[in-house]
Amino acid sequence: MPELEQKAFQKRQVAYKLRISDILSGNLAREEFSGNIKVGKTNVSRVNVIATMIYKSEGSNYSSAFIDDGTGRIQLRSFENSAYFSNADVGDAVLVIGKIREFNNEKYIVPEIFRKIVNAAWADVRRLELKNSYATEDNEKTSDKNPAVAVDTNEEIYSLIKKLDKGDGASFDDIIKGSSSTDAEKILNSLLENGDIFEIKPGRLKVLE
Repeated sequence: MPELEQKAFQKRQVAYKLRISDILSGNLAREEFSGNIKVGKTNVSRVNVIATMIYKSEGSNYSSAFIDDGTGRIQLRSFENSAYFSNADVGDAVLVIGKIREFNNEKYIVPEIFRKIVNAAWADVRRLELKNSYATEDNEKTSDKNPAVAVDTNEEIYSLIKKLDKGDGASFDDIIKGSSSTDAEKILNSLLENGDIFEIKPGRLKVLE
């Protein structure tokens, strides 16, 4: 990830891992052209969703797609790049990080990051992750525990890799030891799988620049 893009990413609001059904059922509070939904006790304006792309359309200066995670489907809209969704095909598992918008009472996502997931097993990991964060029965009371899962740990690890990298990459073990997350190894493997970081040589990692 380029350094300028890295800095911009770190300044953004936290993206929360959510099910599409939770986005669709949340009440959107508008703030100018943006908005946020209430999930438990958390105001969410940026979301992180893993789902299957079921439709896409590309126009002259606008492109759209629909994704489905088994709990619902939602539209993605790109107003600046007509080929924004070209790196994935219908049926592919995709990672989407973006902001929630609404038009004519229909919620959609304007993606900031859209990436095909090579290993579709990550979709199963995400379903299990969210299953453990939400009530499993409709009549179960909402837990006081924040049901949205923050992904700011990724940003911490990006920063840590750059800090430890003196030119020949950062040691995998040093990253694990230096991270405050107990899931650092899992996160590193995920970043490697998605191509956000790479192994310059065995056991040494660099941020993609």
